[in-house]
Amino acid sequence: MNLLRDLPLRRHDALLNMVVECPKDSKIKLKYVEGRFEWSRPLPLGVRFPFDFGFLPQTQSGDGDALDAMLLTDLASYPGVVVAARVVGALKVEQKREGEAGKRNDRIMLVPANEHRAAIRDVEELSERVRKEIEAFFTASLALTGKNTRFLGWASAEEADVLVSKAEAAF
Repeated sequence: MNLLRDLPLRRHDALLNMVVECPKDSKIKLKYVEGRFEWSRPLPLGVRFPFDFGFLPQTQSGDGDALDAMLLTDLASYPGVVVAARVVGALKVEQKREGEAGKRNDRIMLVPANEHRAAIRDVEELSERVRKEIEAFFTASLALTGKNTRFLGWASAEEADVLVSKAEAAF
C-alpha cells in the first residue's frame, strides 16, 4: 500500500488519516517517497520536532506535496504510523526560494481521535505562547534550506477544514 495514494484521507467516522513522517523529538526530517521513508535532512543544531509531523494522504498543497500536518499531543509515535485525527486549525504559511514566486505550504493542526489528556477543539485554545513557539520551530527548522517563510496567520478548525477540502480536490 502506498500511504500517499492508497490510504484514504477521510475515515468512515468523519475523522482524517494522518501519516507520521517525523516523530516528536526527531532531529531529522524524513520524507515519504514512493512507499518508503527517506532521510531528507538533519534539522539545525538544537532543533527537534515539538510534535509528530507528517502529511494527509490524497491531498496536494500549493507546493505540490501532500498537505503537511502536525499532531498536537505530548506523545511520540513512529514513521509510518497512521493516526485517526480531527482538525483543530492550521498555520497558514507561504514559502519561497530566492527568485521564485511564493507558494502556500500550510500546516494543518490535528489532535488524535483518542486523545483524552489535552483534547482541544480549536487552535485558539492554545496559548499565544504555544502558537508563537510552533512558528519559531518552523522558522528554525527551515534555516539553512534557502527557503524564506512567511506566516499568514492561524486558521480556525472550520477554516482549516476548507483548506483540507481544497487540497483534497487538488489531488
